[in-house]
This record gives sequence, C-alpha cells and structure tokens, in this order.
Amino acid sequence: MNDLVLLERHGAVAVVTLNNAKTRNALSRDLLTVLADCLEALNDDVECRAIVINGANGHFCSGGDVSGMSAERPLPVGRGRMVLGHRVVKAMVSGNKPVIAAVQGYAAGAGFSLAAAADYVVAAPSAKFVSSFAKVGLVPDLGLLWSLPQRIGVAQARRLFYSAAVVEAEEGLKLGIIDTLVSEDDDLLPTAVSLAQSFTAHAPLSVALVRSALSRGMGTLDEALGYEMDNQAALYLTQDHREAVDAFMSKRPPNFRGV
Repeated sequence: MNDLVLLERHGAVAVVTLNNAKTRNALSRDLLTVLADCLEALNDDVECRAIVINGANGHFCSGGDVSGMSAERPLPVGRGRMVLGHRVVKAMVSGNKPVIAAVQGYAAGAGFSLAAAADYVVAAPSAKFVSSFAKVGLVPDLGLLWSLPQRIGVAQARRLFYSAAVVEAEEGLKLGIIDTLVSEDDDLLPTAVSLAQSFTAHAPLSVALVRSALSRGMGTLDEALGYEMDNQAALYLTQDHREAVDAFMSKRPPNFRGV
C-alpha cells in the first residue's frame, strides 16, 4: 500500500482505509489504482476472509476528484478512468470475500457507489449519502444504477438520482441504504470489524458461492435450482463440509480452511 490507501489486519479481517484528507478521500486516478490493486490482492489472499472499507479523517469518500475534472478529458482518457473504477467495483461485488462499508461523514457521488456495492453498510450518525451526479451533468457510475435500486427499490432510487438529495443517517436506515446505524462515530469501526469477524467464522467457499449467486441475480426458481445443482454437490466433497460434520458430531467448533 501507499499513503492513499491504508491496510490493517484484524485476524482474518482486512481493514482498507481511504486516506486523502485534503479531498475527503476523493477517488483520484492514483487512489483508484491503489484501491483496485489492494482489493484484487485481498481476494487472492487465503488469509483474508472479509474486508472492511472505511475512510480516514471523518469522511468515507467525497466521490470523484473534482480538481481533476477541470481539464478537458478526451474519450479514451475518460474511459480509462472508468476502467479503474470498474476494477474496484468488480473486486467488491464479484470477489470471493464479504465486504462491509463503514461510513461516517460524506459518501457522495462515487463514494455512495462504493458504499452501495458493499454486502453490508454500517454507518455512524454523521453519515450523509448523496447521488450528486446530476449536479455535475453525469450519470451515476461505479455500478450505482444497479446497486442502489437493489437496496432501496427503483422508485426511491429514481428520487435520489433525480433530486441529488442529501440523505442523513436516520433516513438512510429507514430507506435501507444503511443496515446498522451505531450510536456514536467512535463505535463505527469496532462494530464493522466485529461484524466482519462473524462472517469469517463460516466456510469461505460457501460464503463465496452465495456472494456469486446474489451478485449475478436469480431471476427464476429454475435458475436458483440450477445453481444449487451445479454447486451444492461439489461442496459436499469439500474438506470444509466434512470438517463441519465432524465438528458437529464432536460438539466442537469447526476449523474451516477454504478447501
């Protein structure tokens, strides 16, 4: 890592911190590059079983780096930046590790997209969410057109996209943007890490396959049954499944290894 993205380990939980105080952790090209590299590496790291993403200095992420928008960006340059952002979102949504967003302060624009792409959002009372793209003549990016309607429904997503309204923490909880709202900002990261640790207690192959199913979507019962057929019989053959059965019979906690 470099100073733009910090990485700490809490056992099997990796805490990834966006760290650019002067821009409220805006997603500059450099920050996106380091963040994409970090998340992709964590998805390949067998020692990591869950990821917490948070922002330093009182804010989650203020979105795109506005200072970099003043210069004209030819189409190939703009598309290149989008490729970087898509690497981040794909690592979060399609990777094999559960991701928790720990949000305080602003999650604006693409910062909102990052939070919405997580499996679970823990927020502090100071959290504020805003889809600010309409204010700068852009469409929601980093997957927000997909992830936000999944969280709060199409009608409410339309309202937030068109109005660019700021959603405070209490409203965010009611809408479903936030899954857990802590009572104090200082409780945010410990709560997120504790939740992530509860995810790491279970078989990683099972968790990864559930994530895959949810990210691709199950449009029909037949799709869900087909996914079960393709994957459940294979899981029956894993060492982790056998370990779980043995642990149950022996009345002891299982020791999962992801094999």
